[in-house]
Amino acid sequence: MLTKLAIVMTNKCSAACDMCCFACSPQGKLTLDTEFMKDVIRQASETKGIQSVGFTGGEPFLFFEQLKECCAYAKSFGLRLTVNTNGFWGNNEERALNMCKELKKAGVELISFSADRYHQEYVPVEDLKTAMRVTHQAGLLLDISVMETADSDDIVQMTEALRPEIYQSLIASHPLLPVGKALETISSENIVSYFETKNAKCSFGGMIQLNFDGNYYLCCSQFSRDIPRINLGNAKGVKLAELEKKIASDDYRYVMLRNGLVWYLDLAKELGFRIPEYCCSACHVCYYVFRNQEFLDMIEDKVKEEAGKLRVQHLLNLN
Repeated sequence: MLTKLAIVMTNKCSAACDMCCFACSPQGKLTLDTEFMKDVIRQASETKGIQSVGFTGGEPFLFFEQLKECCAYAKSFGLRLTVNTNGFWGNNEERALNMCKELKKAGVELISFSADRYHQEYVPVEDLKTAMRVTHQAGLLLDISVMETADSDDIVQMTEALRPEIYQSLIASHPLLPVGKALETISSENIVSYFETKNAKCSFGGMIQLNFDGNYYLCCSQFSRDIPRINLGNAKGVKLAELEKKIASDDYRYVMLRNGLVWYLDLAKELGFRIPEYCCSACHVCYYVFRNQEFLDMIEDKVKEEAGKLRVQHLLNLN
């Protein structure tokens, strides 16, 4: 069931973007301990399905020596490694190149950059381009992730601004999600709700998130910390090898992973609970379903019955 571990190292960041799902900023004070992360990485290496580890934040490059040590440790187990960043460290080209070379030596394969109007309030485009350029020079892969609102053309602007460094790199555009700081700073009219709710499927994909609060979450969704049932408990009290059983032991989670979100949407419609026809993503739909405690309480018996049927089918290898 589990294929990748995402480690959100810190809520400290060089930026304080208006759309940040974790409301990270230079004032962030939560950072995971090195030995704690290494213990989780060791556990990941002993979990049959986990093949890769991704480091993000906040801004992991603010804790570069810690990041490098954890990457090298993960490499010693043969795990594949990625790092997410805003590229602020491109303000010194020589140092930036050395950092990329050190990360490559520590086993990192890809650096993923966040780039849009919100990040570029804090990271000059030229610094970002430098960071991207030395990433290529060090022999690392890179991609770019852009968050967009209804009134933006950030994907066009960033594509233009980042040439030629953007060549031979993947660039992906995502709708800005109404979570975290965005709830306070971004108007609802600027949220792009393009996703047809009736098509929602959980995109779990086997990725477990270890958050800077020390808790495991079922997925890396930006909504994860706001959905109680996605919280799998503190990593100091739960072993990574136990998570598959823990995930499946909850009837609500089990039914979602086996039947998808549509099963819940049909029930919500039947019982008169309103869920928007269009949302930002499947994760946004999940947020609507699993944040409504009144709805969850009302369908408890149906969920238990369905979970029982699905477990029997699974044991009999019927599906």
